[in-house]
Amino acid sequence: MIERANIIDMDMGKDPFINDTPSLELDDRDAGYGFDPSELANRIFRLLKRYIGATDDDLRMLTLWIMHTWVFDALYTTPRLLVTSIMPGAGKTTLLEWIGHLGARSEMLSAISSASLLANLADQGYTLLVDEADRSLRKDNPLSADFIAVVNTGYKKGGSRTIQEPDKKHGWKVVRKSTHAPAVFAGNNPDLPADTRQRCIPVFLYPSDEVEESDWEMIEEDDSEFLDLRHDLPLWAESATASIKPRPTLPEPVKGRYREVWLPLARIAQTQSGGWLDTVRRLSAEFVEQAKTDADMGLANDSPHIVLLKDIAELWATQWRTSPFVGSQQMCDALAYDNPTQWGDQQTGNFGRLTTKRLASMLKKAGVEACRNRERTKRGYRFGAFAQAWRTLKVWDSLKLAPPTPDASDGSDTSDTSAATPELKRWAATLDTTADIPDWTTLSVAQLFAIRTVKGTGLWLNKTTDELNKRGITV
Repeated sequence: MIERANIIDMDMGKDPFINDTPSLELDDRDAGYGFDPSELANRIFRLLKRYIGATDDDLRMLTLWIMHTWVFDALYTTPRLLVTSIMPGAGKTTLLEWIGHLGARSEMLSAISSASLLANLADQGYTLLVDEADRSLRKDNPLSADFIAVVNTGYKKGGSRTIQEPDKKHGWKVVRKSTHAPAVFAGNNPDLPADTRQRCIPVFLYPSDEVEESDWEMIEEDDSEFLDLRHDLPLWAESATASIKPRPTLPEPVKGRYREVWLPLARIAQTQSGGWLDTVRRLSAEFVEQAKTDADMGLANDSPHIVLLKDIAELWATQWRTSPFVGSQQMCDALAYDNPTQWGDQQTGNFGRLTTKRLASMLKKAGVEACRNRERTKRGYRFGAFAQAWRTLKVWDSLKLAPPTPDASDGSDTSDTSAATPELKRWAATLDTTADIPDWTTLSVAQLFAIRTVKGTGLWLNKTTDELNKRGITV
């Protein structure tokens, strides 16, 4: 029976799965025993289909992923798996157990308690199986960041992490550990960072009365299909290094990070008979199409800074359509009310309700500066300050909203870029840095708008906005 290991007190020399080392004792096998390496995937697929409730496509992808754990050190990248389900009893833990029993070396993590031990596990080539990732990788767990760092750096060959280890002579020594190792997350839609999620292939499980119960006491003793596979997998791995080296082609949209995710499975698929490589090509193209659809629908797992910019855009389009300026506290209150799990009292972690100071800090990193209203009685943000960030994010297209039209008829100077004559634009183009203007107060409104027209981003935008605001001009 497999015991769930807690890496707080885990014995690094002991694996809770039966496959502690890739090599097996074969002396007690029939000397004439043989198998067809190109049929291995078909055999694994049939076995998984008996015990795992998932679509055939997901089972085929899982089959290739399990095989890749035996040869991942010969591959440039190792894609991560994200096992999830919206229904209880779908078999997430059962799937992790099957990966643990059929994979090369695996460690089930019930708690994440030491970055050093995580790095040691990865350095030894263990497949990291994280069950209940929605709980163990919560943002309020200070070690979640360490685990994500190990997983992200270990996605590509050559990834490493520097840790300190005890040294008899000097007390402590600095050691560099390889982090290149396979990893699986299982949980109810765990809140993974966007860059980690982009490296994951999702697997959706569902409860099924048609699959058999995974009784490991019986399987390890009597299931001939399982026992034969446990015998043949390491033999396949010994002979697969050369056959996985050729680089198979993938559909044209599967490029960049998408290719990094799917190419390892395509390399495994090309060693197998039947339509395995065609299946990978089809699944990889569907993966890219789904990712783009999710992004268009706003379902991508954005960073908090991007979520903030999108949430503010939506509020401006729905609640503040005619307002050229919104106060900082008003913006915080509206964000907390509209999205309480992200900015209000319901969010996880130690941040608490969004404050004006945190709002200013997050927006500043996105190039959005706070200012004062025309009467200089309140701090907040002008609609125009978000223009560059929203344009870069294509925010109105992703939100499927019409851009708001703030009312500028508040008595302020509404001068616009029409004041920027060709001569002034040529003058603005000669400026290299903002330091070329020793005194911004001496510039005319027309000169300021000429700079905004020609430069239009970064510090130029901030400088001209500040100066125009001081003169009571809304931009």
